[in-house]
Amino acid sequence: MTKSHAPRPQREYESVLTGLSEESPPPEKWLSFPLLGWRILFTLLLLLGVVLLSLWWPSPQAGAALLEQSPGDPLVLAFYYTWFDENTWRPDKVPDMPLQPYVSRDRGVMGRHIDQAKRAGIDAFLVAWYGPWGDSNQTEPNLAALLEEAAARRFRIGILFETDSPFLSGPESAVPALQHALNVHASRPAYLRVGGKPVIFFWRPHIWSVETWRNIRAQVDPNHTSIWIAEGVDMAYQAVFDGHHLYSNTWNPPTDLDYTNQKFARWVQEARQRYGATKYWVATVMPGYDDTRTGRANAFARSREGGAYYERSWQSAIASQPDWIVITSFNEWPEGTYIEPSVAYGERFLDLTATWSQRFKAGGATGAALAMEAAQPAPTPTPIPAPDEPTALVQATLLNLRAGPGTDYPILAQIPAGTALPITGRAPAQPDWWQVRTEQAEGWVYGPLVQALGLLEEVAPVTAIPSPGEVIARQRRWANRPLLKVRVPLAERIPEPR
Repeated sequence: MTKSHAPRPQREYESVLTGLSEESPPPEKWLSFPLLGWRILFTLLLLLGVVLLSLWWPSPQAGAALLEQSPGDPLVLAFYYTWFDENTWRPDKVPDMPLQPYVSRDRGVMGRHIDQAKRAGIDAFLVAWYGPWGDSNQTEPNLAALLEEAAARRFRIGILFETDSPFLSGPESAVPALQHALNVHASRPAYLRVGGKPVIFFWRPHIWSVETWRNIRAQVDPNHTSIWIAEGVDMAYQAVFDGHHLYSNTWNPPTDLDYTNQKFARWVQEARQRYGATKYWVATVMPGYDDTRTGRANAFARSREGGAYYERSWQSAIASQPDWIVITSFNEWPEGTYIEPSVAYGERFLDLTATWSQRFKAGGATGAALAMEAAQPAPTPTPIPAPDEPTALVQATLLNLRAGPGTDYPILAQIPAGTALPITGRAPAQPDWWQVRTEQAEGWVYGPLVQALGLLEEVAPVTAIPSPGEVIARQRRWANRPLLKVRVPLAERIPEPR
């Protein structure tokens, strides 16, 4: 017998759903409250889930706050470069090779580098930036990509502003470029902030005057809501900037690292007192140096000594009691300052960085020598009498005498501290350089490394200054000429007795 499939009465259907018998009270009399309660409970659970999800997955604004540093944090930073491509990795261009050759635009490479830096105790990359313009300018899109990759890994990115960028036409273009940096890049969650202020480092600010920088900052950041760190040896720029660093302290001839770090630490402290403002001292550490494949006239190499030089560099930097330490560099391959894993050294320098960054952040090996020196009263300097003619008194331990007003000119000689050199000329386009006369030759010295005395307004400008290339070519021609033997009369060689 076939079963009937006639639809159940509505009342019977409701009784099955509610588990009630036909004899139960009508469900509509009491079911309305439980249904309303379930709806309210479901809504509350949904809201609770949204709250928990927001806590687990922070918004960009929350991420920015979490990544912010306080002014007292001992940061370890590293300069980072994003202009490498398929043509970089050649033995005639770099002194070593990365374990994995790469192109800088590869986001996978960016992520790998960030992970390596974090394991080594590095808090942020300072990314070399040419500004926001230029069809061939890789630094703008690569900086934006790095900020995204860093945000995903809770890492920080700052800017190294390349003042001599080929895409900047001068101070007038630096203003909109820096406004772009602060308004666009510094608004990203992963951008490096200290005390709520974005941090920007500057390469070669001395190519423009202090007054020029004062005008730039008045337009870009009049209230000093960001932190600007200058570079170089001229502390006069602290009138505008908020701190100081040396991009390189591995010089030729070599300097005493302790002496150099202590000197600049002391100068930054004097700037704090002079201007009554916070000034950051950022000490530099380097693994070595080798730019002998760049074609520069003054190229040289400084051995890494298997890591010993890097460790001495860290010791000296920490002893100067810096606010932060900056590594030159994570990946500047053409100048041989990389700590990135390489064919020659493996991960040796990342491992050393991890060890020393931990010591620095733990507060070990602080600068007792500097503290003792500061506790002792400084001796009253002996006044230097005004010379009869304009004179440059050498202040550096060894000062390079160059063939022209700039570091691209070859070195003619090295002059010890305390030497007095007559000033014979100045370069209108290079106001930081003086032409001087020595017993051997006439050449140029860098102004901030000497004390200029006398009536400097009487120094005549030198207008006919050959280019570095012309000087080098002339030296090569002279080097290829046969030596001339000059016969000097005996009477001219032996002076008359007096």
